[in-house]
This record gives sequence, C-alpha cells and structure tokens, in this order.
Amino acid sequence: MTDETEQKILDSALREFSEKGYSAATGLNIAEKAGFSEKTLFRKFRTKKNLFDQVIIQNNDRIMEDFNLLLVDDEFETTHEFLDVLIKDVANLVDNHFDFVYLTLNESSRISEKTAPEMIPFHLSKYMEKNIQNEKIDYPIFAITILSFLYSVMTDKHKERSFVDHDDAIEKFIGNLVLCLE
Repeated sequence: MTDETEQKILDSALREFSEKGYSAATGLNIAEKAGFSEKTLFRKFRTKKNLFDQVIIQNNDRIMEDFNLLLVDDEFETTHEFLDVLIKDVANLVDNHFDFVYLTLNESSRISEKTAPEMIPFHLSKYMEKNIQNEKIDYPIFAITILSFLYSVMTDKHKERSFVDHDDAIEKFIGNLVLCLE
C-alpha cells in the first residue's frame, strides 16, 4: 500500500519523467514538485531507478484497470458502432494516461522485463477479433494502427501543437476505418 507521501512523489515523478525523460529528471526536482525534500524521496525509494520502476508498475496497473473496463461484452449492431465506441474509449484512455503512455514509449529501453507494461495492443487485437469477424484483418497490426493514430493525436493535444482538430480527426479516422472494412 502506498502512503500519501509516496503517492505524491510517484505522481510528481511520472510528470517529471514524462516531461524531461529519465536522464534529465532529477530527484531534487521530483521531490520539490511533490512538496518534499530529496532526502525524503531517497528514503522512500532509495534510487532513481527504483522510483522509475515503481512509477511504471503503479501506472501500468492503473491503465490496465481502466483498459479492462473498456472491454465489455456489449452487442454492437454494426462494425461502425463497435469501432466508434471502442476508438473513442481508447482515445479517452490514452488522453487520461498520457504521461504514462508518453513515458513508456519514449523510455522503453529503460524499462526492465520485471516492470514491463502489459501489452495493450495484444489485448486490443483479441477484443477486436472477437467483435469484428473478417479473415482479411491482421488484428495485431490493426490494433497498433489504432493506437499509433491515437498516440499521435493525443501527443498533438498534450504538446499543444494543434496540428488537427482532435475530435474531428478521430471521427474521420473511424469513418475511414469503416470504409476500408466494407
């Protein structure tokens, strides 16, 4: 169980690692942003690597909990309805966990096997295969395509680049996928 001090440090560390990367993030900045001394941070986590690993483990658990809530056994009337609900839900998931998603993709080489995040593309592809029967679809590639697009749109949103209207882009993406599947 994580106490309040540890949780504040973990939340601060997630933001700092996501914004600056592992190498540029410092224990002092993380501790100060959490409202504690660097001594407190290292008393709780011992090393920067331990802190990083705990950030990965905790946030992976959170995103997987939220992701599993999306995988419902609803009866969808059409592929369009299924993709509309699924992609908008996954977009919200990526949006709500953006710091973690951004961190894991940009610092993947630092993530050890014991703390490696669960593979959302794998779970997503299995869910889509169950709900869209089409022998021409390569479901793992389809899942990665959706996640890559949503990551690009959410990066644009969170980095305030305003390359596209995010909601409109998602609507058009869904429409294009449906056209391709028909």
